[in-house]
Amino acid sequence: MQSTSRVRLSALACGVVLASAALPAATHAAQAPADRRTVQVVMVDFSDSGFADAAKLKSTLEATYYGKDGSLISYYDEITRGRTTFAPAGADQVIGPLTLPMAAACDSGRIADEAQKALAGKGVGENTYDHVSIVFPNEKAKCAYAGLGTVGGGKTWMPSQHFSIDALVHEFGHNLGYHHQKRLRCPDGDLGAGCKEDGDSHKSVMGGGHAAAGLSAAELIHNKWLTGDELTDVSASGTYTLRPLHGGGTGVRALRVPLGDKDKLVVELRARAGSLDGAIQGVHAYRVSGGDYTRSELIDPTPGEGKAADADAFKAGTELSDTARKVSVKVVTAGDAEATVAVSLPGAAGGPAPAG
Repeated sequence: MQSTSRVRLSALACGVVLASAALPAATHAAQAPADRRTVQVVMVDFSDSGFADAAKLKSTLEATYYGKDGSLISYYDEITRGRTTFAPAGADQVIGPLTLPMAAACDSGRIADEAQKALAGKGVGENTYDHVSIVFPNEKAKCAYAGLGTVGGGKTWMPSQHFSIDALVHEFGHNLGYHHQKRLRCPDGDLGAGCKEDGDSHKSVMGGGHAAAGLSAAELIHNKWLTGDELTDVSASGTYTLRPLHGGGTGVRALRVPLGDKDKLVVELRARAGSLDGAIQGVHAYRVSGGDYTRSELIDPTPGEGKAADADAFKAGTELSDTARKVSVKVVTAGDAEATVAVSLPGAAGGPAPAG
């Protein structure tokens, strides 16, 4: 079965819908985007309810999916540095409204089936797009989510009543393979058995950060959006230099530190860059279990009570340690433009590592 994730109005939840083929991971090309994904947006009415002002909504959708700024296209173009782009599947960017032969309901599987049949009736077959995004009226259906998307698939459902760029880029994140990013509270930076899940990370659009947040380094690794010298696999003890994850220029943007045979610790520096990360600053780290970068978890060494929004950023002198695996990561300096991180590995000799 194909996993599906929803953005609830006040919380996140998961569900299951129809099977859908996984889309290929993005790859990097020096000039043209290596991964161009086509999107067909379709507005659908139910047999017993429709849009109050379909023309106005259609204009909003065109701008939010395909506009120059503040859109699905502009968000992922900035996030991926042009390595993956979205584009309209055809000349008619938003089709509809098309009336479905069903009363208002939240049956996502049936909505998708009927919507795709209606599109096929207009000569728009499933082979003409990579993603189909279904926008429907929610006043009567009252579905308890602001968006729904198949994880690793190509379908999104967007109730018009609560339509937003935040929900849109989140649901397309599910299509790209990501699950909800959680927070692991690890007292005093101890990465041992004392870590406990505690809500969302707020460091990613997939962790409750909305469209003002970028994706985390661990998520970028999943789709190969960190390439070449941007990602350093740490194999020797030493001191490493980081540049802001979504910033300009060149240099190392993330460290990948081994935690045993399969687990990894991904370290990044975040700072305001373009339209991203205005509220996310400093060095952060994520635990990746079993090589699954779609389920990375933010490491938070703080108690949590009464803390500011970014109190989980690692200040200079903060250390993470895994005593059992004899691995430690210590922040030496942390600024908006650069951070230095000292890594100690068991039996890994070596002096300071080369700066990015």
